[in-house]
Amino acid sequence: MKCFFSFGLLCCVVVLGLFAGGCQTKSGRLINGAKAPELLMYDEQGNLFSSYNVTATKQIILLDFWASWCKPCRKNNPELVEIYRKYKDADFGSAKGFTIISVSLDTDKAAWQNAIKQDQLTWQYHLCDLKGFGSPAPVVFQFETIPTTYLIDERGIIIGKDITLKWLDYELNRRLKNTAKTNTPNKAG
Repeated sequence: MKCFFSFGLLCCVVVLGLFAGGCQTKSGRLINGAKAPELLMYDEQGNLFSSYNVTATKQIILLDFWASWCKPCRKNNPELVEIYRKYKDADFGSAKGFTIISVSLDTDKAAWQNAIKQDQLTWQYHLCDLKGFGSPAPVVFQFETIPTTYLIDERGIIIGKDITLKWLDYELNRRLKNTAKTNTPNKAG
């Protein structure tokens, strides 16, 4: 009964999120400058997680949709780990630090958790509802393939979608407040 109630509550919240007017443009597309919709999903411990709680911490967030079976996703992970380590405690002025919310589209919990360990994904937020592409996340965030990413600023505004890791590094370095910016290749290069 408790499981049914929790599932029903989650479905209601997701449906309400789909119809929230402020998070999308009139065309219904999530684009740069639009407010990111709330992501509600369960974490590794089975607790309901809201992305708005992370947005409230005033960090820059990379929302990373992936899966353990996705070869391009797994290939990106070592570089993503390095970028996370480089900027997690950075001072971006109005944003204090950088974090990643990893949202897995796995259907096998053991495979998902093993991939987190194997790839050394040390950030705090790992989410998965074990529904694969049957999850509400691809609908809410309007994607059909992975990897898919959204870069979200400290105000909860989308500032990048499906960005390369090179561009992510460039953008985070560009936003650093202090003058101790790292040597990052030119965005075009």
